[in-house]
Amino acid sequence: MKTKLIPFVLAATVCLGLFAGCQSSELKSLSEDAASASPSPSTDTSQTTKDYTPCYEAYDPDEVMLTVNGIDVTWSELFYWYEFDVSNIENQSGDITDWDADCSFAAGKTNREYVMENALDTIKHYCALQSKAKDMGVTLTDEDKAALQTTWQNNVDSYGNGDEAAFIEYLKKAYLTKDLFNHLSEANKLYERLLENMFGEKGEKLSEDEVAQKAIEMGYIRVKHILLSTLDDTRAALPDDQIAAKKATADSLLAELKDIADKTKLEARFDEIIAANGEDPGTQYYTDGYTFQTGSGTMDSTFEAASTGLGEYELSDVVKTDFGYHIILRLPLKAAAAVEYTSETEMSPLSYYVAQEIFSAEADNWAKESKVETTKAYDKMDLADVFAKATRTSSAS
Repeated sequence: MKTKLIPFVLAATVCLGLFAGCQSSELKSLSEDAASASPSPSTDTSQTTKDYTPCYEAYDPDEVMLTVNGIDVTWSELFYWYEFDVSNIENQSGDITDWDADCSFAAGKTNREYVMENALDTIKHYCALQSKAKDMGVTLTDEDKAALQTTWQNNVDSYGNGDEAAFIEYLKKAYLTKDLFNHLSEANKLYERLLENMFGEKGEKLSEDEVAQKAIEMGYIRVKHILLSTLDDTRAALPDDQIAAKKATADSLLAELKDIADKTKLEARFDEIIAANGEDPGTQYYTDGYTFQTGSGTMDSTFEAASTGLGEYELSDVVKTDFGYHIILRLPLKAAAAVEYTSETEMSPLSYYVAQEIFSAEADNWAKESKVETTKAYDKMDLADVFAKATRTSSAS
């Protein structure tokens, strides 16, 4: 039972970056929607905005600042990640006046350490991804290249009114060049290809045991439930006598189910009751039950607490939530069980999320093992001096 009993969740149109488990830099949208390439909205209550263009101009955009696994990293790419974190800090906590003060975003780190380390870690992930793909012979397909071109053209149409030059100017507001935008977009696609090569498109190369073991570590559980709703079609509470009747029915059904000792027969009868009496519209989509990560907030808290307290094939007592009365049956994890629907017909199974988690850990290791060589320009750079060049400009009221 997803929160609010929604039967499926539409996929987000914004790509959140390659490595969901990494720091804030990886959460910056890269390719799917150029709207997120615009500068972060300021939370400053004054009528001014921060302009980091003079900071960007501190070095030539094409100047190589470091190499990772022999891959050149220019000032343009490095600054893109610097500015993202600096603007986030300053939008939330005000201008950075002391770069050696504790960072509000990371306990135990100074502003300087947080911004520089975060950017470097992100870049190491991207470069390590490229290196590993090359080692494994993984490349973008013709379909990938066509999709990237379509994405670019869609963004040109949406944010440049069909004028590529206008869209490129739009990207400059986020300190993105066309080359960098395309580079990061290609990296996202390469991520997908590597993941598919190692684990399958949706993790189907993983065994049932591999999925179950990792999913347990990740806090996933799977349950089916019978809901007898105490709400009418307008989501108002039913009359008291009808609520009492629902409770009596739930008690009767639970008593019947508790008399079934065989696990297979218990689940089969449970499914029959869901079909005949269940009032959660989501169950028609989630036929294997709800597979969810505990503590993620996707489930009603009372429902989740009752579910996590059960052993496999154990029935709950009748559980009351704001939706009505539930009987919950906890089941073993299943690799192919849907965790989330991205459309009415497309879903992401548990194996997909497990594959993502394993791949993320692998990517972290690749990044840690990366060879970084800095240039004299990087070694001499002082972020305090660079960002001291930022100016404030009056914004329209």
